[in-house]
Amino acid sequence: MKGKKTIHVITWITGILTVLLGVYAIVRPMRTFLTIGWILGALLLVNGIELVILALAKEKKEIGACILGVVEGLAGIILLFSGLQRFLTDIMAAYLVGASILIYGIFQIAGGVKCLKVSKGKGILAIVCGVLSVIVSIMAFNHPVLTMVSVGYMIAFSVLMQGINMIVLAVNLGK
Repeated sequence: MKGKKTIHVITWITGILTVLLGVYAIVRPMRTFLTIGWILGALLLVNGIELVILALAKEKKEIGACILGVVEGLAGIILLFSGLQRFLTDIMAAYLVGASILIYGIFQIAGGVKCLKVSKGKGILAIVCGVLSVIVSIMAFNHPVLTMVSVGYMIAFSVLMQGINMIVLAVNLGK
């Protein structure tokens, strides 16, 4: 019974903290997006250290994996301690979002054209959505700051919804 109560309390705490983080992210969407460079730097550093440890821990040392781990760790350190590199990473992330939307739109249009033979309504809807995606991607390429803010809001709402879900879970755990 004590373990269940502990889980209940932890779920409440993490839910409330996640909601607060979501609210902060809504208030600061650009700052939310600009954390991508920090997160990527930390992931590269941790993964680099892990690669080195795993490569050296094996009976037959893997020098290639060790070198890759060192390079990856150094890339993480550079990202964490170089504001310019983080900024460039964040800018590239904005353009990658635009590229992803463009590719999605192209596939939507192609799928819509194929679907026209089966269902005109579904085909036309897919083509319209694809064209809208291509237009959004063009906007993303031309206005990367708008893309950053938009993605920041998407992250914020996602975090907020996760926090609300955790609080609902905590309420249901208490029953």
